[in-house]
Amino acid sequence: MKRKLLVQMRNEWRDNIWLVAALIVVSLSVWILSLMLWYEVAGIFIGRGYDFEDVYSIRVESLPSESPEYTDYGENKRSLENEDRLYLMRQIRQSPNVEAAAWSRNALPYTMNFYGNSAFLVGEEQDTIGYIANVRSASPDIVKVLKLKSTTGKSLDELAGRLAARDILITVSYNDDKSRPAKELLGKVVSIGHDTTKNYRVADVLEAIHRTDYEITWGGSLIQPVNDEYPKSMWEIAVRVKPGCGDAFIKEFDSTPAMQQHGNLYLSQLTRLADTRRAIQSDTDTSVRITVSLMIVILIVIFLGLLGTFWFRVQQRVAEIAIRKVCGASNMAIFMRIIGEGIILLLMASVIGAILFWTAYYLNYISTFPITAEKDVNLYAELFTVIVVGIGIIISLSWPAYKAMHIEPAIAVKDE
Repeated sequence: MKRKLLVQMRNEWRDNIWLVAALIVVSLSVWILSLMLWYEVAGIFIGRGYDFEDVYSIRVESLPSESPEYTDYGENKRSLENEDRLYLMRQIRQSPNVEAAAWSRNALPYTMNFYGNSAFLVGEEQDTIGYIANVRSASPDIVKVLKLKSTTGKSLDELAGRLAARDILITVSYNDDKSRPAKELLGKVVSIGHDTTKNYRVADVLEAIHRTDYEITWGGSLIQPVNDEYPKSMWEIAVRVKPGCGDAFIKEFDSTPAMQQHGNLYLSQLTRLADTRRAIQSDTDTSVRITVSLMIVILIVIFLGLLGTFWFRVQQRVAEIAIRKVCGASNMAIFMRIIGEGIILLLMASVIGAILFWTAYYLNYISTFPITAEKDVNLYAELFTVIVVGIGIIISLSWPAYKAMHIEPAIAVKDE
């Protein structure tokens, strides 16, 4: 009974082959499930580069020409409508409940627009690798409305000042190996979409601006400055109210005609950004809950299968365990031997499973599935799989091993 564990496992190779095969299937299943779940919630772990609390959006609308309140501005339509816009913005900014307000076009998160374009370095010949971004246009105070976060430590006032100086801000980007990294553009002059008639200096790199909390940001975001005094074509106002003043601002807006209309323009659809966030993410929230529930059920089924398999395996060794105890082996030594065998089987299955997965990964056999993650993510998923399945094996072996070790040796070997 002094056989080494590996020698014993080699002598029982037929049974172990089937168990290793089962553990390979289990490991690959957990691995793929964890990657699928990761892709649904990955954005949460990247972090937000903004603060959506206490932020509201307001639509700027134009009266129809058939409205009795409509005034024909004639040739002065553009300048007079601009005055209307500026008047309405002043009313918003003068509110005692408002902390900051800015003109916005696609600048707020939780809108599913993607105004894609690329920023290219100016002066470099044949610069074909651009920084791919979702273009967001806004006046300087947008950095205070969203409390945008600089990766270089710049303050909100500094960021707003750079936008006022007609510089642009870009964010870090993810999951796009065909895009130029944001940090390479910091402090340099770029053109947007190769339009060299309008060049901008990249003033800073911000943290990511998601379209949703769950979405892995594809590419980055580019905040293009809007003239605060001539916000042509701006049909949205982004507002940050003072903490705790949200309801007061809504009541003020609803009861103040001067905040709602001036000339041919009026404000409508006052909406909490938090409500927009909730509506946009409701389907994804449900999908994540379903995925998590499904994964839990599958893991329970897998671990019940492991428990049954190892229970039967340990029960076959009750007599062997009893003889080892009679020969002087301690309960701890026997327990560690049983657990050690399970861990060795898991390591064998993990190595074979990893070879199969990485071979399929590098040969692009799994490119149509949502598991073509970056290499690091796959490695983390592999580590997570080994830990989860390892915990399952330890739990599955512990109870039957405990029961087997507490059977009296005389009873355990009576049928031998």
